[in-house]
Parts: sequence; structure tokens; C-alpha cells
Amino acid sequence: LNNVASGWWSVVSGGYENEASNVSAVVFGGSNNRASGDLSAVLGGFVNDAMGEHAVVSGGRYNVASGAGGAVSGGRMNMAVGMGTSVMGGLNNTAGGGEGASVSGGVNNVASGNHTS
Repeated sequence: LNNVASGWWSVVSGGYENEASNVSAVVFGGSNNRASGDLSAVLGGFVNDAMGEHAVVSGGRYNVASGAGGAVSGGRMNMAVGMGTSVMGGLNNTAGGGEGASVSGGVNNVASGNHTS
């Protein structure tokens, strides 16, 4: 219902109020999710946003992957904001400010330097 796939080769595969708005962007269900980066994907969940090129959010709630190649693997209110950064779930974690930073879950953690975790 009310899903939008407006990018070239973009796909929304079910769910509610989802949007895939860039080249080859994909949303695989859930609700209120948005894939707006080239080749970005949201794999379900609720109010997740994959904005970076090749960014992926694998579900959860209120997660953002805005860095190129950034990834959030679920959880709640997590952000991967730098290039190649990742957050593997948890709550309110941020990987950003540096290339390749990662957080492996937990609560209220920040990895902000290059290749830090």
C-alpha cells in the first residue's frame, strides 16, 4: 500500500509507505522505509533509511545508513554515517566520523575514528 519505486530499476517488494528513489534502490517490505542512495537497500523493519551509495539497513527501527557502503544490521536508533561504517544492532549506536568504523551492538556506543570499533 502506498509504496513508491521511482528510481531507474528500483523495487519495493511489499510493505506499507516504503520508497525506493534512486538507481537500483530496493526496499523489501516493512513500513515507512526509504532507500534513496544508488544501489541502496532496506530489508524491512520500520522507519529505516539507506541514504548512502551501496548502503544497507537490515531491518530494525529508526536506523540510518548514510555513508557510502554503510550498513546497519537491525537494532534501534543506530547510525552508520561514514564511508564503509557498520553497526551490528543494539540501541542508539553510531559509527561515523571515520572511514571503516564499526560498533558491534550494545547501547550508546560511538566509533568515530578511522577503522575504530
